[in-house]
Amino acid sequence: MKLHETLDKVQGHLDSLDDPQFDKIDFEWEGIKFHAVADSDPEGGKIRLSAKLGQLYFTVEDAAQRTMAIERVYATNRGIDGAYKIEKNGHVSFNSVTQTDHHLAGTDLMGALTLILLESETHLRALRSHLKPVDD
Repeated sequence: MKLHETLDKVQGHLDSLDDPQFDKIDFEWEGIKFHAVADSDPEGGKIRLSAKLGQLYFTVEDAAQRTMAIERVYATNRGIDGAYKIEKNGHVSFNSVTQTDHHLAGTDLMGALTLILLESETHLRALRSHLKPVDD
């Protein structure tokens, strides 16, 4: 692919962010696949952000990493209202709901997602370091 074709493709992606209908996005950050949706509600709007972070190690695989991951989930949830969940199959997920003044779309949504991830970055990285990757 030539440079001008690459630049045209990038510009097309940037232009699509300004589309007022753009209120859902799937993206990857730090190797984590996220799903984000902006909704309207009577108070303004909400951004729902979710991801599967990884899977707990089985005790026979790495008991120390399993223990550290479980401890980190519970310690982090006490500080940030339970954004992390351990599912029955051992997958650890992240779910965040952020109230906004109005329905966000396009670049406004991307800006809000950036702020949410910056606030969660330390917790996400620390927890993920104790998990097996999720098989998708």
